[in-house]
Amino acid sequence: MAIYKYKLTIEDNKNFVRECEIEDDSTLYDLHRYIQKELDFDDAQLAVFFLSNPEWERIASIPVFDLGNGSMDSVIISDLVNDEQNNLLYVFDMYHNRQLQVEFMFEVEYTQRVTYPRTVTGKGNSPNQFSENIPAAEIYNDDDFAGFESEELDMLSETDDV
Repeated sequence: MAIYKYKLTIEDNKNFVRECEIEDDSTLYDLHRYIQKELDFDDAQLAVFFLSNPEWERIASIPVFDLGNGSMDSVIISDLVNDEQNNLLYVFDMYHNRQLQVEFMFEVEYTQRVTYPRTVTGKGNSPNQFSENIPAAEIYNDDDFAGFESEELDMLSETDDV
């Protein structure tokens, strides 16, 4: 049995990273459930995986429910690893298109008496699942505010339309 190691990051939060291991015969739905549990997300919300190339461009979508082209529970992880598009994007906030980058790292040795999937390393707080709860520091970088006066920044932080 092969075990695959993945790194989860989010582009708008450089402080967050998780490295996880998952069995090769697991499905994308198993990975979805792991992410939901690990990040304490509301599992009643829709999410979708996208196959991605090395530049993180979306190639094909794999939703939770079969919309005619398959679903997360029909895609086995090992089928993705041998493909050139073995990186994934996990869109967890459909409305604001917020996503995790799920990067395949390498195969690791199976360890007996270990329950997979599992987190092997983690850094930073989990991202907020819903955009209205996201601190401005998690969404924007300093370049986004170039040219603003501090009073204008205070006003921006008080609005919901930022």
